[in-house]
Amino acid sequence: MKMGDTPTHPIDQEPIWIDEAYVTKILNSYTNDKLSEVKSYTKAPATVKGENFVGALYLLSVEYVTKPGTEAQSTSFIIKTRVDNEIMSEIEEEFNMYQREAQFYTAIMPQIYELLNTIDDHTVFGPKSIYVDERIIVLENLRPDGYVHGDVKTGLDFPHCQLILEKLAKFHAATMILYKRNPELFSNHLPGNVSEHPSPHHDLYTNLIKSAIEYCKTQPNLQQYLPKLETLGEKIIPKMINVFSRNQADRFHVLNHGDMWVNNILFQYDKEGELKTVRFVDYQEGYFGSPGIDWNWFIFSSWKVVVLKNNFTKLLEHYHTTLADLLHKLNYQLRIPTLDDVRKEIVNKGYHGLVTATCFLPILINEQEHLSDPSNFLLNTEEAIENRRIIFNNPKFGLRLEEFFTFFKEHDIL
Repeated sequence: MKMGDTPTHPIDQEPIWIDEAYVTKILNSYTNDKLSEVKSYTKAPATVKGENFVGALYLLSVEYVTKPGTEAQSTSFIIKTRVDNEIMSEIEEEFNMYQREAQFYTAIMPQIYELLNTIDDHTVFGPKSIYVDERIIVLENLRPDGYVHGDVKTGLDFPHCQLILEKLAKFHAATMILYKRNPELFSNHLPGNVSEHPSPHHDLYTNLIKSAIEYCKTQPNLQQYLPKLETLGEKIIPKMINVFSRNQADRFHVLNHGDMWVNNILFQYDKEGELKTVRFVDYQEGYFGSPGIDWNWFIFSSWKVVVLKNNFTKLLEHYHTTLADLLHKLNYQLRIPTLDDVRKEIVNKGYHGLVTATCFLPILINEQEHLSDPSNFLLNTEEAIENRRIIFNNPKFGLRLEEFFTFFKEHDIL
């Protein structure tokens, strides 16, 4: 695979190509060309194994001065580049993930904010972009402001889900307006995230559904679903291609974040520990299509089961109210989606939720971090198959899956 001049690196090694000249470029952009001197800088991995598969994140800490003789200032940034894994790099390149994210930060996000400012709405969706080139995306570090991740192994409760969906509704609504004005703005986000072209992505889906079926065979409470799961396994690639398609059955389209799960969501709390706000990161899988894509991935990767059982309708209504209200305020000229439209988009893209719950949830809640290497999900060696078996044999996975299957059955998805 050809990667051009773009470096890729293991997440547990510092990127040696980030040198003083590169740090100077970043700081010049950050200070609006007022940088006088780089005093010092350090770089280190910003994630641990298993947290990020198609991107490598590094923490860059710097000390600098803008005027000679003045006291040094300090700050830190998150640097994102491609991960050093040939197979994952092939997936990243096939779907232009870097270009999608770069386009989002340099063009789409600024226009979202400009649009919202017209109605005095100052919602912030993600970190600020500091510097972007063909190699890296440099972002503000939100950690010093108290932003933290939730726990994917326990799932998110109702207040967290409600706050996320309120912000996601605003994000979706703003992109509906922008697409109507300038579809070309989303040119990198129109190709689907699964294609007909054979790729490691196909191997990923095929391997994981086989592991899910194997696990369900060992669980008496899940065996009743085996015939339909086996049918899904035979058709999983065309089913997922259909998920990432725009067709006449879709009620409306938005820019999906594309990877809306706990590790891509940062929360800020006040001094009393009450939830204050939320921001989204990792926009590399953005796709312009049905909002059911974001909904299904978010629900079945990140919600507590009790939230789905008791609060699904309430959260659906909150999202729709926020979406419709913002579209009204922004004078959207097309038909404003109804509550039923939103519900049908979730159900119509329900196979995305089913695949999320059966194939990807075990990876997301995996407690065997040493097995998080992408090769364990993409290869069919004896070692990889056994490692998948270990990851899927997780009682927490089985408990969630049983409840999720009830939802899929009730909505004729399974």
